[in-house]
Amino acid sequence: MENEWKNRKRMRKGLPERPPLYTAQDAIDCLEIFKPVKYDEIVELTPDIHVRYNDAGHMLGSSIIEVWIKENGEEKKIVFTGDLGNNDIPLLDSPTMIETADYLVMESTYGGRLHMRNDDKAEMFLNIVAETLDKGGNVVIPSFAVRKNTRNTL
Repeated sequence: MENEWKNRKRMRKGLPERPPLYTAQDAIDCLEIFKPVKYDEIVELTPDIHVRYNDAGHMLGSSIIEVWIKENGEEKKIVFTGDLGNNDIPLLDSPTMIETADYLVMESTYGGRLHMRNDDKAEMFLNIVAETLDKGGNVVIPSFAVRKNTRNTL
């Protein structure tokens, strides 16, 4: 879709269209090479590269990935993570605590913030809703859903 949008802009400027980087069929075809991996299972990619997926606790299926790489007889561990969840969230396990890493690569959108306790969040939410309704306002709650893959490819 983004490629179509960019090509419309290119055509208005008299520039040639660019082909998409990949098609929907390419995305479907690549699912054939996906393999399920359980959390906390060390997987050997090559004799010198091993990985382990750990629960990030952010949303269903989110992972912290530990990668061990052996090069010239020396092994280093790199840990990659995106968003991390909080402790005590209904439906989600707490994030796995990683004890050591030689290198850490992580997303840090909320890196400078302390999260509120869940009890405090619920009370604040209820107060905001009650106050808004008391004033005759509308409450809009943005949300997103995660759809389970029914093809059993992941």
